[in-house]
Amino acid sequence: EFFMNPLFVLAVAIFCTMLGNGVVMPFVPLYAQQFGAASLGAGVLFSAHSAPRTFLLPLIGPASDRIGRRSFLLAGVLFYAFSSVAFLLANSLMVLLLVMAVQGVATAMVQPVTLAYVGDLTPKGKEGAYSGYINTAFLGGVAGGPILGGVINDVWNMEASFVTLGGLSLLAFVLMFFWLPDPPKNKTAANTIAPPLREVLSCRPVLGVACYRLGYAFASTITWVFVPLLAARMLPLKTAQIGALISLNVLVSTIMQPTCGRLADRMNKANLIAVGGVIGAIAFSAFPLATSFSQLLALSVGTGVATGLAFPAHTALAMEHARGLGMGTVMSVLLTVHSFGMTICPILFGLMADYFGIGSTFYVGGLLCALSTGVCYKLTHELPLDASVKKVREQGAAVTD
Repeated sequence: EFFMNPLFVLAVAIFCTMLGNGVVMPFVPLYAQQFGAASLGAGVLFSAHSAPRTFLLPLIGPASDRIGRRSFLLAGVLFYAFSSVAFLLANSLMVLLLVMAVQGVATAMVQPVTLAYVGDLTPKGKEGAYSGYINTAFLGGVAGGPILGGVINDVWNMEASFVTLGGLSLLAFVLMFFWLPDPPKNKTAANTIAPPLREVLSCRPVLGVACYRLGYAFASTITWVFVPLLAARMLPLKTAQIGALISLNVLVSTIMQPTCGRLADRMNKANLIAVGGVIGAIAFSAFPLATSFSQLLALSVGTGVATGLAFPAHTALAMEHARGLGMGTVMSVLLTVHSFGMTICPILFGLMADYFGIGSTFYVGGLLCALSTGVCYKLTHELPLDASVKKVREQGAAVTD
């Protein structure tokens, strides 16, 4: 019976999807070099992935509040499978841009709806534990992907990585098609009468965790785009070693998710976010100073610890304050901010890398992470639960508790 539990099925399916995605994504900047892409070109590729996601997220989250979660999840994993075929057919940088855009559409369908589904299932007071659970599945796939992708690329080729993405995406589709129902109507009914977006953004905790999510986008850009480029230029590393750098970052944060999720249910979540944000900002700023593979590994552990502390706390804060505001709507706000950051940051950081050296991206990225963390702490520290959403709910949101 446990294995048919919707949360377990969703976790396994998301793990497969993120594992397949992680097999491919870290190596796209290196793969694109055969088409003449420099640092800016690599940044544009990731912006092409994030741009459609940024536009679709504000629509998909609220739509899933009204018509259900399952159809969006099924469509999203099919888009991932389609992108694997399109990658195999790519023969130019322009085609790669289009494929990355398709993956952005898939991500817009899968990520916010997954979080909203988990929010529907989460009992009060267990937001941190449930966030840690689903984040473990999500980040576990992200962690394993680069290692698996590096090995596949070294032993076979990049085309084999694309086939792996397609196979894992189809597996996720089968799992959700047969064993994942829509959440019960009584769980999502309250989300169908959500207040306007401007009122949702007037909720201080939602705005605060959105600021943290923007900083997380800066960190993700550095990790997935510029750490591989820095490592390849600084040391003669194999793709498996580069994959290990990224995977170690995510693996550490994955291991920490269940414990830090439960910790977030007992401690001030804003404090956990602040500590994690500061550690991450320092670690990212130190990357250009590393002189060996072991030092790069140590810094990857540091950034993983930062995410491990802060990530479940920020998701739990969002879940707590999303009740009555539309679970899908609030999760879409967070991921829209994330996508916006992932759209503009690769291009801006790519320009910096080309004109001022790749180290500049790490210094500026670390500073931006610190600033976003500070704003988040200011908006969420010592704020009583639901205090800032009470007025919003009174102005038209359905009261569900």
